[in-house]
Amino acid sequence: LAPNYAGPYNNRGNAYSDKGDYDRAIVDYTIAVQLNPNLAEAYYNRGGAYGRTGSYDHAIEDCNKSIELNPNYAEAYNNRGVAYRAKGEIDRAIEDYNKAIELNPNYADTYYNRGNAYLDKGNYDHALADYDKAIELQPDLTDAHNSRGVVYYRKGDYERAIEEYNRAIELQPDLAEAYNNRGEVWLHLKEWEKAKLDLTVAKAIGVDIALAFRNDYESVPDFEEKNGLKLPEDIAAMLTPYGE
Repeated sequence: LAPNYAGPYNNRGNAYSDKGDYDRAIVDYTIAVQLNPNLAEAYYNRGGAYGRTGSYDHAIEDCNKSIELNPNYAEAYNNRGVAYRAKGEIDRAIEDYNKAIELNPNYADTYYNRGNAYLDKGNYDHALADYDKAIELQPDLTDAHNSRGVVYYRKGDYERAIEEYNRAIELQPDLAEAYNNRGEVWLHLKEWEKAKLDLTVAKAIGVDIALAFRNDYESVPDFEEKNGLKLPEDIAAMLTPYGE
């Protein structure tokens, strides 16, 4: 009815994006910005779709354009920060998260994202403060509970880590990462059956538990040496990549 109306292309792009069809979403967002080059929202949305396909440079370009058109666009700063973090540019990501929070102090997702960036840097106290704020603003923010569990785990506070993983699983029962994370904590507490159960569930949902274990330890012997533990053979086998 109105082929030159940019709005429906942008909105249809959102629908495709919600379905996970990011390529078709990008096509619609591109038509939207061709029809209306000043539509900051369409650049922002296309940047988000690019980010989800791993095209981080394109994502940053679109966030730049949306910020140029709307300097107070907190969501665009947040998304650009996500893209910078994905590229390993952690300090630039934090700068963007800071700006997003300055523009919108109640933006829970940005506190969570900045917490992730601080976690990448090993700054656990700053990460924990940001996860605390994110959860204060949005108590059901599942990923923040899971990530706060990671911080407690790395700080050696295993009981509080389990509490956070429990809460994340309560909020999202199919959150495979939380089962995997909780399983690793049970290893430290020598709760072998609980560990085996959580790791089995994580694997069934889709986590490569052996690969995830390698993110923290070089091998099962490395884990055992560093923690003064001897894993049961069946659990050790679960955490050893096939062929080793």
